[in-house]
Amino acid sequence: MTTPHQLQKEIEGLRDQRADAQAQADGVTVLWGAADPEHRPDGMTWVPETNTLTYDVWAAQRETLDALDEPDRDIVAFLAGYGTGKSVAGARWLIANAITHPGSRFLALGIDFAKARDTTFRILFEQLPGERTGVVTSSYNGPETSPIVADYNRAEHRLTLVNDTVIKLGSADKWNRYAGDEYGAVWLDEPSHYGEDLHDLLEMIGSRLRGVAGPKTMVWTLTGNGYNAAWEILEKREGADGDPIGLGIEVVRASTLENPYLDDATKERFERQYAGTGREEQALHGGFAAASGLVYSGFSRDTHVVTHADAVDAVDDTNDWRIYGYDAGWGDPRVLVEIAKTPTDQLVVLDEFYRTDTHVREVLRWLAAHDKPGGTIYAEHEPSDIDTFDTGDEAVPEHDPREFDAVRAEKSIDAGIADVRERLEVKDGEPGLLISDQCENLIRELLGYKEEQVGTSAAEDHVCDASRYAIHTDQRTPSTPEPSDIFGSV
Repeated sequence: MTTPHQLQKEIEGLRDQRADAQAQADGVTVLWGAADPEHRPDGMTWVPETNTLTYDVWAAQRETLDALDEPDRDIVAFLAGYGTGKSVAGARWLIANAITHPGSRFLALGIDFAKARDTTFRILFEQLPGERTGVVTSSYNGPETSPIVADYNRAEHRLTLVNDTVIKLGSADKWNRYAGDEYGAVWLDEPSHYGEDLHDLLEMIGSRLRGVAGPKTMVWTLTGNGYNAAWEILEKREGADGDPIGLGIEVVRASTLENPYLDDATKERFERQYAGTGREEQALHGGFAAASGLVYSGFSRDTHVVTHADAVDAVDDTNDWRIYGYDAGWGDPRVLVEIAKTPTDQLVVLDEFYRTDTHVREVLRWLAAHDKPGGTIYAEHEPSDIDTFDTGDEAVPEHDPREFDAVRAEKSIDAGIADVRERLEVKDGEPGLLISDQCENLIRELLGYKEEQVGTSAAEDHVCDASRYAIHTDQRTPSTPEPSDIFGSV
Protein backbone atom coordinates (compact mmCIF):
# COMPACT_ATOMS: atom_id res chain seq x y z
CA MET A 1 0.00 0.00 0.00
CA THR A 2 1.18 3.53 -0.79
CA THR A 3 1.64 5.59 2.36
CA PRO A 4 0.58 9.28 2.51
CA HIS A 5 4.25 10.24 2.66
CA GLN A 6 5.08 8.16 -0.43
CA LEU A 7 2.08 9.60 -2.25
CA GLN A 8 3.17 13.14 -1.47
CA LYS A 9 6.71 12.40 -2.68
CA GLU A 10 5.27 10.92 -5.85
CA ILE A 11 3.14 14.03 -6.41
CA GLU A 12 6.11 16.32 -5.92
CA GLY A 13 8.33 14.20 -8.14
CA LEU A 14 5.80 14.05 -10.95
CA ARG A 15 5.23 17.80 -10.86
CA ASP A 16 8.97 18.39 -11.10
CA GLN A 17 9.56 15.81 -13.85
CA ARG A 18 6.57 16.77 -15.96
CA ALA A 19 6.71 20.55 -15.54
CA ASP A 20 8.59 20.92 -18.80
CA ALA A 21 6.68 18.15 -20.59
CA GLN A 22 3.47 20.05 -21.21
CA ALA A 23 2.15 20.27 -24.74
CA GLN A 24 0.14 23.00 -26.44
CA ALA A 25 -1.94 22.84 -29.58
CA ASP A 26 -4.59 25.37 -30.68
CA GLY A 27 -4.60 26.86 -27.22
CA VAL A 28 -5.07 23.56 -25.37
CA THR A 29 -2.45 22.55 -22.82
CA VAL A 30 -2.01 18.95 -21.62
CA LEU A 31 -0.33 18.25 -18.30
CA TRP A 32 0.43 15.02 -16.46
CA GLY A 33 -0.26 15.18 -12.74
CA ALA A 34 0.17 12.82 -9.80
CA ALA A 35 -2.57 10.50 -8.65
CA ASP A 36 -4.73 12.07 -5.94
CA PRO A 37 -7.89 9.95 -5.78
CA GLU A 38 -9.12 11.62 -2.59
CA HIS A 39 -9.35 15.08 -4.14
CA ARG A 40 -9.68 14.15 -7.84
CA PRO A 41 -11.43 10.75 -8.00
CA ASP A 42 -11.87 10.98 -11.79
CA GLY A 43 -8.15 11.53 -12.28
CA MET A 44 -8.59 14.39 -14.74
CA THR A 45 -9.16 18.14 -14.57
CA TRP A 46 -10.27 20.62 -17.23
CA VAL A 47 -9.82 24.34 -16.64
CA PRO A 48 -11.77 26.19 -19.38
CA GLU A 49 -10.33 29.60 -18.46
CA THR A 50 -6.86 28.42 -19.49
CA ASN A 51 -7.82 25.50 -21.77
CA THR A 52 -5.69 23.24 -19.58
CA LEU A 53 -6.32 19.49 -19.43
CA THR A 54 -4.56 17.58 -16.64
CA TYR A 55 -4.45 13.79 -16.51
CA ASP A 56 -3.41 12.19 -13.22
CA VAL A 57 -1.31 9.02 -13.33
CA TRP A 58 -0.22 6.57 -10.66
CA ALA A 59 3.18 4.86 -10.49
CA ALA A 60 2.76 2.15 -13.15
CA GLN A 61 1.06 4.53 -15.57
CA ARG A 62 3.88 7.02 -15.03
CA GLU A 63 6.43 4.29 -15.79
CA THR A 64 4.58 3.59 -19.05
CA LEU A 65 4.72 7.27 -20.02
CA ASP A 66 8.43 7.37 -19.24
CA ALA A 67 9.01 4.29 -21.40
CA LEU A 68 7.12 5.92 -24.27
CA ASP A 69 9.43 8.92 -23.99
CA GLU A 70 12.53 6.78 -24.49
CA PRO A 71 14.09 6.60 -27.98
CA ASP A 72 13.83 3.47 -30.14
CA ARG A 73 10.67 2.21 -28.43
CA ASP A 74 8.44 0.64 -31.08
CA ILE A 75 6.04 -0.99 -28.60
CA VAL A 76 5.39 -0.14 -24.97
CA ALA A 77 3.00 -2.64 -23.41
CA PHE A 78 1.10 -1.81 -20.22
CA LEU A 79 0.47 -5.37 -19.02
CA ALA A 80 -1.80 -5.11 -16.02
CA GLY A 81 -4.27 -6.93 -13.82
CA TYR A 82 -7.97 -6.24 -13.74
CA GLY A 83 -9.01 -2.78 -12.59
CA THR A 84 -5.64 -1.09 -13.08
CA GLY A 85 -6.81 1.65 -15.45
CA LYS A 86 -4.81 0.29 -18.37
CA SER A 87 -7.32 1.29 -21.06
CA VAL A 88 -7.71 4.70 -19.43
CA ALA A 89 -3.94 5.17 -19.64
CA GLY A 90 -3.87 4.21 -23.33
CA ALA A 91 -6.78 6.51 -24.19
CA ARG A 92 -5.25 9.48 -22.39
CA TRP A 93 -1.88 8.98 -24.03
CA LEU A 94 -3.53 8.92 -27.47
CA ILE A 95 -5.60 12.05 -26.77
CA ALA A 96 -2.55 13.90 -25.42
CA ASN A 97 -0.60 13.11 -28.59
CA ALA A 98 -3.54 14.06 -30.78
CA ILE A 99 -3.67 17.47 -29.07
CA THR A 100 0.09 17.86 -29.30
CA HIS A 101 0.30 17.19 -33.06
CA PRO A 102 -2.13 19.36 -35.07
CA GLY A 103 -3.35 18.05 -38.41
CA SER A 104 -2.12 14.51 -37.76
CA ARG A 105 -3.83 11.10 -37.63
CA PHE A 106 -3.93 8.49 -34.89
CA LEU A 107 -5.49 5.04 -34.60
CA ALA A 108 -7.29 3.38 -31.68
CA LEU A 109 -7.98 -0.35 -32.03
CA GLY A 110 -10.31 -2.59 -30.03
CA ILE A 111 -10.98 -6.33 -30.28
CA ASP A 112 -13.97 -5.97 -32.63
CA PHE A 113 -16.49 -3.18 -33.18
CA ALA A 114 -19.13 -4.67 -30.89
CA LYS A 115 -16.72 -4.97 -27.96
CA ALA A 116 -14.80 -1.77 -28.78
CA ARG A 117 -17.98 0.31 -28.92
CA ASP A 118 -18.85 -0.59 -25.34
CA THR A 119 -15.31 -0.56 -23.92
CA THR A 120 -12.39 0.90 -25.88
CA PHE A 121 -14.25 3.70 -27.67
CA ARG A 122 -16.43 4.54 -24.66
CA ILE A 123 -13.34 4.82 -22.43
CA LEU A 124 -11.64 7.01 -25.05
CA PHE A 125 -14.65 9.36 -25.18
CA GLU A 126 -14.82 9.52 -21.38
CA GLN A 127 -11.25 10.87 -21.26
CA LEU A 128 -12.26 13.91 -23.29
CA PRO A 129 -12.88 17.07 -21.26
CA GLY A 130 -16.53 18.02 -20.94
CA GLU A 131 -19.80 16.60 -19.61
CA ARG A 132 -21.30 13.26 -20.73
CA THR A 133 -18.65 12.84 -23.44
CA GLY A 134 -18.91 9.05 -23.17
CA VAL A 135 -22.62 8.94 -23.99
CA VAL A 136 -23.51 8.01 -27.58
CA THR A 137 -27.17 7.35 -28.46
CA SER A 138 -29.25 7.51 -31.62
CA SER A 139 -29.82 11.23 -31.01
CA TYR A 140 -26.86 12.30 -28.89
CA ASN A 141 -23.17 12.54 -29.83
CA GLY A 142 -21.43 12.84 -26.49
CA PRO A 143 -17.88 13.38 -27.85
CA GLU A 144 -19.04 16.50 -29.71
CA THR A 145 -19.87 18.17 -26.38
CA SER A 146 -16.14 18.24 -25.60
CA PRO A 147 -14.45 21.62 -26.06
CA ILE A 148 -11.53 19.97 -27.86
CA VAL A 149 -13.66 18.03 -30.39
CA ALA A 150 -14.79 19.51 -33.71
CA ASP A 151 -16.70 16.49 -35.04
CA TYR A 152 -17.56 12.86 -34.31
CA ASN A 153 -18.58 10.94 -37.42
CA ARG A 154 -20.00 7.69 -36.10
CA ALA A 155 -20.58 6.26 -39.59
CA GLU A 156 -16.93 6.73 -40.52
CA HIS A 157 -15.72 5.93 -36.98
CA ARG A 158 -13.73 9.15 -36.97
CA LEU A 159 -13.12 11.66 -34.17
CA THR A 160 -11.80 15.06 -35.29
CA LEU A 161 -10.30 17.48 -32.79
CA VAL A 162 -10.35 21.27 -33.01
CA ASN A 163 -6.73 21.22 -34.22
CA ASP A 164 -7.76 19.12 -37.28
CA THR A 165 -6.14 15.95 -35.91
CA VAL A 166 -8.16 12.80 -36.57
CA ILE A 167 -8.41 9.78 -34.28
CA LYS A 168 -9.55 6.81 -36.32
CA LEU A 169 -11.55 4.20 -34.38
CA GLY A 170 -10.86 0.67 -35.58
CA SER A 171 -10.97 -2.99 -34.67
CA ALA A 172 -8.58 -5.91 -34.96
CA ASP A 173 -11.09 -8.17 -36.73
CA LYS A 174 -10.92 -5.86 -39.77
CA TRP A 175 -7.29 -4.81 -39.37
CA ASN A 176 -6.44 -4.74 -43.10
CA ARG A 177 -8.86 -1.85 -43.77
CA TYR A 178 -6.32 0.50 -42.17
CA ALA A 179 -3.41 -0.54 -44.36
CA GLY A 180 -3.75 2.41 -46.74
CA ASP A 181 -3.45 5.21 -44.19
CA GLU A 182 -0.60 6.70 -42.17
CA TYR A 183 -0.53 7.38 -38.43
CA GLY A 184 1.51 9.28 -35.88
CA ALA A 185 0.90 6.62 -33.21
CA VAL A 186 -1.40 3.70 -32.49
CA TRP A 187 -3.15 2.44 -29.35
CA LEU A 188 -4.00 -1.28 -29.25
CA ASP A 189 -6.47 -2.15 -26.49
CA GLU A 190 -6.48 -5.78 -25.27
CA PRO A 191 -4.31 -7.20 -28.09
CA SER A 192 -3.97 -10.48 -26.19
CA HIS A 193 -7.49 -11.20 -27.53
CA TYR A 194 -6.70 -10.43 -31.18
CA GLY A 195 -5.68 -13.99 -32.02
CA GLU A 196 -3.06 -14.92 -34.61
CA ASP A 197 -4.06 -11.88 -36.69
CA LEU A 198 -1.97 -9.82 -34.28
CA HIS A 199 1.20 -10.88 -36.13
CA ASP A 200 -0.12 -9.60 -39.47
CA LEU A 201 -1.58 -6.51 -37.84
CA LEU A 202 1.77 -5.68 -36.26
CA GLU A 203 3.52 -5.92 -39.61
CA MET A 204 0.90 -3.66 -41.18
CA ILE A 205 1.09 -1.03 -38.44
CA GLY A 206 4.87 -0.99 -38.60
CA SER A 207 4.64 0.18 -42.20
CA ARG A 208 1.95 2.79 -41.42
CA LEU A 209 3.76 4.76 -38.71
CA ARG A 210 5.02 7.46 -41.05
CA GLY A 211 3.97 10.46 -43.09
CA VAL A 212 2.28 12.45 -40.31
CA ALA A 213 3.38 14.03 -37.03
CA GLY A 214 3.57 11.93 -33.89
CA PRO A 215 5.88 9.74 -31.80
CA LYS A 216 5.66 6.86 -34.33
CA THR A 217 5.16 4.22 -31.70
CA MET A 218 2.50 1.91 -30.27
CA VAL A 219 1.09 1.53 -26.80
CA TRP A 220 -0.55 -1.79 -25.94
CA THR A 221 -2.88 -2.01 -22.94
CA LEU A 222 -3.73 -5.56 -22.02
CA THR A 223 -4.31 -8.26 -19.47
CA GLY A 224 -2.32 -11.45 -20.07
CA ASN A 225 -4.35 -14.17 -21.71
CA GLY A 226 -2.15 -17.25 -21.76
CA TYR A 227 -0.07 -18.61 -24.61
CA ASN A 228 -1.04 -16.47 -27.62
CA ALA A 229 0.32 -14.13 -30.27
CA ALA A 230 0.72 -11.26 -27.79
CA TRP A 231 2.78 -13.55 -25.54
CA GLU A 232 4.95 -14.59 -28.49
CA ILE A 233 5.59 -10.95 -29.43
CA LEU A 234 6.10 -9.46 -25.97
CA GLU A 235 7.77 -12.37 -24.20
CA LYS A 236 9.49 -14.44 -26.91
CA ARG A 237 10.02 -11.40 -29.18
CA GLU A 238 9.28 -13.47 -32.27
CA GLY A 239 6.88 -13.40 -35.21
CA ALA A 240 4.47 -16.03 -36.49
CA ASP A 241 7.32 -17.72 -38.36
CA GLY A 242 9.41 -18.01 -35.20
CA ASP A 243 11.98 -15.47 -36.39
CA PRO A 244 13.08 -12.65 -34.06
CA ILE A 245 11.01 -9.48 -34.50
CA GLY A 246 13.79 -6.97 -34.02
CA LEU A 247 11.57 -4.24 -32.55
CA GLY A 248 12.27 -2.11 -29.50
CA ILE A 249 9.81 -3.52 -26.94
CA GLU A 250 9.30 -2.59 -23.30
CA VAL A 251 6.75 -4.22 -21.01
CA VAL A 252 5.51 -2.36 -17.93
CA ARG A 253 3.63 -4.55 -15.45
CA ALA A 254 1.02 -3.25 -13.04
CA SER A 255 -0.65 -4.95 -10.10
CA THR A 256 -4.31 -4.47 -9.35
CA LEU A 257 -3.46 -4.28 -5.65
CA GLU A 258 -1.29 -1.18 -6.16
CA ASN A 259 -3.87 0.94 -7.97
CA PRO A 260 -4.71 3.88 -5.66
CA TYR A 261 -8.04 4.44 -7.46
CA LEU A 262 -9.44 1.09 -6.27
CA ASP A 263 -10.95 1.02 -2.80
CA ASP A 264 -9.76 -1.54 -0.26
CA ALA A 265 -12.98 -3.56 -0.45
CA THR A 266 -12.59 -4.04 -4.21
CA LYS A 267 -8.94 -5.08 -3.84
CA GLU A 268 -9.88 -7.58 -1.11
CA ARG A 269 -12.58 -9.04 -3.34
CA PHE A 270 -10.12 -9.45 -6.22
CA GLU A 271 -7.69 -11.17 -3.88
CA ARG A 272 -10.34 -13.57 -2.61
CA GLN A 273 -11.35 -14.39 -6.15
CA TYR A 274 -7.94 -14.86 -7.79
CA ALA A 275 -5.17 -15.28 -5.19
CA GLY A 276 -3.83 -18.81 -5.16
CA THR A 277 -5.52 -19.73 -8.45
CA GLY A 278 -3.98 -20.40 -11.85
CA ARG A 279 -5.20 -16.98 -12.98
CA GLU A 280 -3.58 -14.97 -10.17
CA GLU A 281 -0.64 -13.76 -12.24
CA GLN A 282 -2.71 -12.40 -15.09
CA ALA A 283 -5.73 -11.22 -13.07
CA LEU A 284 -3.84 -9.46 -10.29
CA HIS A 285 -0.19 -8.88 -11.06
CA GLY A 286 0.20 -8.03 -14.74
CA GLY A 287 1.51 -11.29 -16.14
CA PHE A 288 0.65 -13.86 -18.74
CA ALA A 289 -0.87 -17.12 -17.58
CA ALA A 290 1.98 -19.57 -18.06
CA ALA A 291 1.96 -21.64 -21.21
CA SER A 292 1.10 -25.20 -20.25
CA GLY A 293 3.71 -27.95 -20.23
CA LEU A 294 6.83 -25.79 -20.40
CA VAL A 295 10.09 -27.45 -19.38
CA TYR A 296 11.28 -24.26 -17.69
CA SER A 297 8.01 -22.80 -16.42
CA GLY A 298 9.93 -21.02 -13.64
CA PHE A 299 11.71 -18.79 -16.15
CA SER A 300 10.45 -15.26 -16.84
CA ARG A 301 11.88 -12.13 -18.42
CA ASP A 302 11.07 -10.04 -15.38
CA THR A 303 12.95 -12.28 -12.97
CA HIS A 304 15.89 -13.65 -14.94
CA VAL A 305 16.68 -11.32 -17.87
CA VAL A 306 18.79 -8.22 -17.25
CA THR A 307 20.42 -5.70 -19.55
CA HIS A 308 23.85 -6.71 -20.80
CA ALA A 309 25.42 -3.85 -18.86
CA ASP A 310 23.78 -5.08 -15.66
CA ALA A 311 24.87 -8.64 -16.40
CA VAL A 312 28.49 -7.54 -16.77
CA ASP A 313 28.26 -5.39 -13.63
CA ALA A 314 26.89 -8.33 -11.64
CA VAL A 315 30.12 -10.24 -12.24
CA ASP A 316 33.11 -9.26 -10.11
CA ASP A 317 35.61 -7.37 -12.30
CA THR A 318 38.46 -9.43 -10.85
CA ASN A 319 36.67 -12.74 -11.42
CA ASP A 320 37.64 -14.43 -14.68
CA TRP A 321 35.88 -17.68 -13.73
CA ARG A 322 34.09 -19.01 -16.78
CA ILE A 323 32.42 -22.14 -18.01
CA TYR A 324 31.13 -22.69 -21.52
CA GLY A 325 28.52 -25.02 -22.94
CA TYR A 326 28.92 -26.24 -26.50
CA ASP A 327 26.42 -27.93 -28.81
CA ALA A 328 27.88 -29.20 -32.07
CA GLY A 329 24.71 -28.75 -34.02
CA TRP A 330 24.46 -31.94 -36.07
CA GLY A 331 22.96 -29.97 -38.95
CA ASP A 332 21.31 -27.48 -36.61
CA PRO A 333 22.83 -24.25 -35.25
CA ARG A 334 26.28 -24.51 -33.70
CA VAL A 335 26.10 -23.00 -30.22
CA LEU A 336 28.44 -21.87 -27.44
CA VAL A 337 27.26 -20.11 -24.27
CA GLU A 338 29.50 -18.16 -21.88
CA ILE A 339 28.61 -18.39 -18.19
CA ALA A 340 30.16 -16.34 -15.37
CA LYS A 341 29.51 -16.19 -11.63
CA THR A 342 28.64 -13.34 -9.26
CA PRO A 343 30.12 -12.85 -5.77
CA THR A 344 26.85 -14.29 -4.36
CA ASP A 345 27.22 -17.46 -6.47
CA GLN A 346 24.60 -16.55 -9.08
CA LEU A 347 25.38 -17.86 -12.55
CA VAL A 348 25.18 -15.29 -15.34
CA VAL A 349 24.84 -16.21 -19.01
CA LEU A 350 26.80 -13.36 -20.56
CA ASP A 351 26.97 -14.24 -24.22
CA GLU A 352 26.05 -16.76 -26.89
CA PHE A 353 27.48 -17.89 -30.22
CA TYR A 354 24.63 -19.10 -32.45
CA ARG A 355 25.19 -19.76 -36.15
CA THR A 356 24.02 -22.24 -38.73
CA ASP A 357 26.11 -23.79 -41.49
CA THR A 358 29.40 -23.02 -39.82
CA HIS A 359 32.55 -24.86 -38.76
CA VAL A 360 33.87 -25.19 -35.22
CA ARG A 361 36.78 -22.91 -36.16
CA GLU A 362 34.24 -20.04 -36.29
CA VAL A 363 33.64 -20.64 -32.59
CA LEU A 364 37.39 -20.37 -32.00
CA ARG A 365 37.49 -17.09 -33.92
CA TRP A 366 34.57 -15.79 -31.87
CA LEU A 367 36.33 -16.65 -28.59
CA ALA A 368 39.49 -14.88 -29.73
CA ALA A 369 37.79 -11.87 -31.31
CA HIS A 370 35.81 -11.18 -28.13
CA ASP A 371 38.77 -11.86 -25.83
CA LYS A 372 36.82 -14.42 -23.83
CA PRO A 373 38.45 -15.56 -20.56
CA GLY A 374 39.74 -19.10 -20.40
CA GLY A 375 37.68 -21.82 -18.77
CA THR A 376 36.21 -25.25 -19.16
CA ILE A 377 34.16 -26.00 -22.26
CA TYR A 378 31.55 -28.69 -21.58
CA ALA A 379 31.10 -30.00 -25.06
CA GLU A 380 28.81 -32.10 -27.18
CA HIS A 381 30.29 -35.58 -27.70
CA GLU A 382 32.04 -34.82 -30.96
CA PRO A 383 35.68 -35.93 -30.57
CA SER A 384 37.06 -33.85 -33.43
CA ASP A 385 35.50 -30.66 -32.02
CA ILE A 386 36.85 -31.40 -28.53
CA ASP A 387 40.31 -31.94 -30.02
CA THR A 388 40.02 -28.64 -31.92
CA PHE A 389 39.23 -26.72 -28.71
CA ASP A 390 42.13 -28.43 -26.92
CA THR A 391 44.80 -28.28 -29.63
CA GLY A 392 43.66 -25.38 -31.80
CA ASP A 393 43.33 -25.01 -35.55
CA GLU A 394 46.03 -23.78 -37.92
CA ALA A 395 43.42 -21.61 -39.63
CA VAL A 396 42.80 -19.74 -36.36
CA PRO A 397 46.26 -18.89 -34.98
CA GLU A 398 44.85 -16.19 -32.68
CA HIS A 399 43.03 -18.82 -30.59
CA ASP A 400 45.09 -19.98 -27.60
CA PRO A 401 43.94 -23.55 -26.81
CA ARG A 402 45.94 -23.54 -23.56
CA GLU A 403 43.30 -21.25 -22.05
CA PHE A 404 40.44 -23.67 -22.65
CA ASP A 405 39.93 -27.17 -21.32
CA ALA A 406 37.35 -29.01 -23.40
CA VAL A 407 35.70 -32.04 -21.83
CA ARG A 408 32.79 -34.26 -22.70
CA ALA A 409 29.58 -32.94 -21.14
CA GLU A 410 27.33 -35.05 -18.97
CA LYS A 411 24.21 -35.11 -21.14
CA SER A 412 21.64 -36.71 -18.86
CA ILE A 413 18.47 -34.85 -19.79
CA ASP A 414 16.31 -35.27 -16.69
CA ALA A 415 19.14 -34.59 -14.23
CA GLY A 416 20.40 -31.66 -16.28
CA ILE A 417 16.94 -30.10 -16.57
CA ALA A 418 16.48 -30.50 -12.83
CA ASP A 419 19.74 -28.63 -12.20
CA VAL A 420 18.76 -25.77 -14.52
CA ARG A 421 15.31 -25.58 -12.89
CA GLU A 422 16.97 -25.36 -9.49
CA ARG A 423 19.15 -22.52 -10.74
CA LEU A 424 16.05 -20.65 -11.92
CA GLU A 425 14.55 -20.70 -8.43
CA VAL A 426 14.47 -17.48 -6.43
CA LYS A 427 16.04 -17.77 -2.99
CA ASP A 428 16.47 -14.90 -0.53
CA GLY A 429 15.13 -12.56 -3.21
CA GLU A 430 17.69 -13.54 -5.87
CA PRO A 431 17.37 -15.97 -8.78
CA GLY A 432 20.21 -18.45 -9.12
CA LEU A 433 20.53 -17.68 -12.83
CA LEU A 434 20.64 -14.36 -14.69
CA ILE A 435 20.69 -13.97 -18.46
CA SER A 436 21.94 -11.01 -20.49
CA ASP A 437 19.28 -9.59 -22.78
CA GLN A 438 21.65 -10.00 -25.72
CA CYS A 439 21.26 -13.81 -25.42
CA GLU A 440 18.07 -13.64 -27.46
CA ASN A 441 18.15 -17.23 -28.69
CA LEU A 442 18.46 -18.69 -25.20
CA ILE A 443 15.61 -16.50 -23.93
CA ARG A 444 13.41 -17.51 -26.85
CA GLU A 445 14.08 -21.21 -26.33
CA LEU A 446 13.48 -21.10 -22.57
CA LEU A 447 10.09 -19.48 -23.15
CA GLY A 448 8.97 -22.03 -25.72
CA TYR A 449 10.58 -25.37 -24.76
CA LYS A 450 7.74 -27.82 -24.02
CA GLU A 451 7.97 -31.09 -22.10
CA GLU A 452 6.31 -32.99 -24.95
CA GLN A 453 9.20 -31.93 -27.22
CA VAL A 454 12.03 -33.11 -24.96
CA GLY A 455 14.25 -35.56 -26.78
CA THR A 456 12.43 -35.12 -30.09
CA SER A 457 13.38 -33.44 -33.35
CA ALA A 458 10.54 -30.94 -32.81
CA ALA A 459 12.40 -29.27 -29.95
CA GLU A 460 14.07 -25.90 -30.47
CA ASP A 461 16.53 -26.46 -27.65
CA HIS A 462 20.05 -25.91 -28.99
CA VAL A 463 21.03 -23.11 -26.60
CA CYS A 464 19.07 -24.74 -23.78
CA ASP A 465 21.10 -27.91 -24.36
CA ALA A 466 24.43 -26.06 -24.35
CA SER A 467 23.45 -24.26 -21.13
CA ARG A 468 22.32 -27.52 -19.56
CA TYR A 469 25.63 -29.20 -20.45
CA ALA A 470 27.59 -26.46 -18.68
CA ILE A 471 25.40 -26.03 -15.59
CA HIS A 472 24.79 -29.72 -14.94
CA THR A 473 28.28 -31.04 -15.68
CA ASP A 474 30.08 -28.32 -13.73
CA GLN A 475 28.24 -28.98 -10.49
CA ARG A 476 28.54 -32.78 -10.65
CA THR A 477 31.05 -34.51 -8.40
CA PRO A 478 32.38 -38.04 -8.77
CA SER A 479 30.51 -39.08 -5.64
CA THR A 480 27.16 -37.77 -6.83
CA PRO A 481 24.95 -40.67 -8.02
CA GLU A 482 23.01 -40.09 -11.21
CA PRO A 483 19.21 -40.03 -10.87
CA SER A 484 17.15 -42.32 -13.09
CA ASP A 485 17.02 -40.92 -16.60
CA ILE A 486 13.38 -40.39 -17.49
CA PHE A 487 13.93 -38.91 -20.92
CA GLY A 488 17.18 -40.67 -21.89
CA SER A 489 20.21 -38.84 -23.34
CA VAL A 490 20.43 -36.56 -26.33
